[in-house]
Formats: sequence, C-alpha cells, structure tokens
Amino acid sequence: MPNTVHLSDVQLLNLSVLMTIQASIKKDPVAACYRFNLTDDQARRVEGLGQQQLQTIVANRGDESLFKLRDDFWPLLDAPPGLQVPLSTVRFAGTLSTVAEPRSMPRRESA
Repeated sequence: MPNTVHLSDVQLLNLSVLMTIQASIKKDPVAACYRFNLTDDQARRVEGLGQQQLQTIVANRGDESLFKLRDDFWPLLDAPPGLQVPLSTVRFAGTLSTVAEPRSMPRRESA
C-alpha cells in the first residue's frame, strides 16, 4: 500500500498558496514580503520549508483554511469589474497608514 495522502479541496488550496508564496520569496523576497504582507523572518521561515514539511502542515490542519478572504471581498465582487482594482488599491493604501511599524525587508547576501 503506498503512503499516499489524499488532501481535501481546502488542504489543496492551502498547499497551493504556501507553494506560491514560497516560489515568490525565492524569486524576489522583497516583492513577496510586500505582496503577502510578510516580515523578513516569516519569509525566511516559509522559504526554508521543504515540500514534505509543507504537505505535513496542510495535512494536519484538516479542512481549515490557512488563508481567509479579505474583509471587503463581497463588496468588491458587487462592484463593477472596472472598479474592483481601483477600490481594492484604495482600501489597501488606506491600511498602510494604520500599520504600527514597517515590515522589515529581506536582504540577500552577495555571492
């Protein structure tokens, strides 16, 4: 019998998002921290996780989503398609002024 783990739809979504974040960090850590609202330490932790660790994390969470919908998700869907991006951007820009301390950005060592 193979040791295949069958993941639910929610677990597959969690794994996909974690892998996307990890790939983004490896490609451009500064941009990834900005896009996914990560600190330098958080980015390093996600980047250092192996595939088996990612699978273990999602398999042990059950059907609980690790990533929640944004609080204005439904109003954005109700907005005309041409206004969704500007409304989203305005909301995001408004939240930046409420951040208590700036996120630290990761630095790559030169080879």
